[in-house]
Amino acid sequence: MSAARPFHIEELHLSGFRAFAKTRLQLGDFTVLVGRNGVGKSTLVDALEFLREALTDSLEAALERRGGLEALLHRGPRESSHLSVALGVRLSTAYLREVRRTTGLPLPLPRSRAGATVTYGFRVVPARGRARFSVDSEVSQAMDWGFHRSGSPPWNVWGCSVPPGLRAPSRRSLLLPLAAQHDGLHRALLDALTTSCRVYRPSPEALRVEPPTSGAVLLNQDGSNAGDVLHHLARRKEDVEWVARHLAAVTPGLVGVRASAAAGRCLLRFHLRQGPGSRAGTELDVRAVSDGTLRALVLLLALRQRPTPALVCMEKLEASLHPSAISVVMEAAEASTHRCQVLLATYSPEALAHPAVTSARVRVVVSREGRSRILTPRADVAEPALLRRFLGALLTESELSPAEESKYLEEDYLVAV
Repeated sequence: MSAARPFHIEELHLSGFRAFAKTRLQLGDFTVLVGRNGVGKSTLVDALEFLREALTDSLEAALERRGGLEALLHRGPRESSHLSVALGVRLSTAYLREVRRTTGLPLPLPRSRAGATVTYGFRVVPARGRARFSVDSEVSQAMDWGFHRSGSPPWNVWGCSVPPGLRAPSRRSLLLPLAAQHDGLHRALLDALTTSCRVYRPSPEALRVEPPTSGAVLLNQDGSNAGDVLHHLARRKEDVEWVARHLAAVTPGLVGVRASAAAGRCLLRFHLRQGPGSRAGTELDVRAVSDGTLRALVLLLALRQRPTPALVCMEKLEASLHPSAISVVMEAAEASTHRCQVLLATYSPEALAHPAVTSARVRVVVSREGRSRILTPRADVAEPALLRRFLGALLTESELSPAEESKYLEEDYLVAV
């Protein structure tokens, strides 16, 4: 974990979640999900969003956005009777010290300089009647600290400063937000989980609407409030210059981008130089700029926004981006790993050929007989040329090869996590 980052998401555990009967996704500073369409890459990204939404909004709202519990339960050869999701998060000692200082809540600091690794998760099961679901269990655990909720109170609580009789409002609610009001470690954990993961799927159409000024500092998933975020970043010259420098590499001739306000709306203005050596230029509004430039702007802002999320997830990098632009975004993402973790889900040959994609960073998602799994390249596939050949074969196999070739690829290049 970089010294600049307050927390680090180490792994995601899923059970009974859509295509995954049971799996574990280990996350590094830069993680690349590879696999054919429909195998579950987007499901892994959505599971991270699901946990965050369950804590920031409510578990019921997070489920309803996805069609309810029944729509999420695994329907493989053996149907799942429950859904569970958990995260392993490492909280730095500096971050815990700051939470204790600002909240005044009881918070014992870990002896290790590396901080504390906390596992948090919950299991949801179907329920009869109007309830439709209930929380069967919920756990937060770090060594001898945490709580274990299972069914009805009393719940097992150890090493915490929470009231002994603390209980969730209902069996459809999570306990962690309440525990965070009484205990510093739970507060640190909740803050980390609710600000940890942001997923970005840029929409040029949403940017061209030029929405009303909101003053938001965190970038929306579709990038619609890019003007607000850019305006906030303008206070730091180095951030604006970083975005402009990378955007210029995407769109030749583009020398700057700024945000301005008019009639209550936040406007984006792009400055293009007329010719080599010319000081004069042309200013274009957002409607005159290509989809690729707008998508690249959103992804660059996602990496540079302040406060920066712990984990920035990007899907379908190949959409509307020229291969040279993909290379720029990949370089920007790798250069940002001291600020945030990056999770990339892609099947772009240009992205997978980038030097940032190493065997240690690749996670291959495959599906067999209605059940998805996560595999990793074997240790002896670390040599770049061999890794490129494997990824190229995987992309070809995704569209053209029969099931026998799929098995060959797995056996020769991959190992189970």
